[in-house]
Parts: sequence; structure tokens; C-alpha cells
Amino acid sequence: MRKLNPSFFPYRIDASKNMFPVVPLSLEFGAKKKEFFALVDSGATVSIFRSEVAESLGINIEKGKKIYLGGVGGRIRGYLHRLKIEVAGKRFICPIVFSRDYLVSF
Repeated sequence: MRKLNPSFFPYRIDASKNMFPVVPLSLEFGAKKKEFFALVDSGATVSIFRSEVAESLGINIEKGKKIYLGGVGGRIRGYLHRLKIEVAGKRFICPIVFSRDYLVSF
């Protein structure tokens, strides 16, 4: 797992040269543990990932609690799960929403 350096915060730059803060993390479900980069959204009240992330961990997203989330882009349906997460060397259980409607590429 890549450690975060407090003096450096990684950014992704899209085709239009917009910069987006990202954080390396790992998600764990059962015996599977995978590393990802996640977009840092300081205004978010929940963590949300695309359905492909859940599928790569063997999670059937529809078995989670169905919820609806709203934001600047409108309203989307998601499914709430609780997973083990590791960020910057810290491990904890985190509520995570997976959605087939979430199309952000991070």
C-alpha cells in the first residue's frame, strides 16, 4: 500500500487540464483486497464508488441497502455496504455506496 506523504497530495489531470485530488487506498471484502485511487470530494457525506469496483471485489451491490444520493449532477441510486478500508496506513470499517449510475472515472 502506498503511503501518503503529508507534504504531497496526488492529483489527476483530465484531458481539459482540470486537476482532481485523489488518494490511494485499499478496499477489502472477504479474502479479496484491492488497491484503488479515489477522488477526494471534501463536500461529500458518503464515499461512493462505481459498480465495477464492487464487482472486482466479488460484491453483489444489490445486496446492500438501496439509497438515493443527490448532488450537482442530479440524483443517482446506490447500494450501501460496509467494507474494510485502508488509507494512509490507517485501517477501519467504512460505509461505502456502490452505484451503476455513478459515472465519474476515478
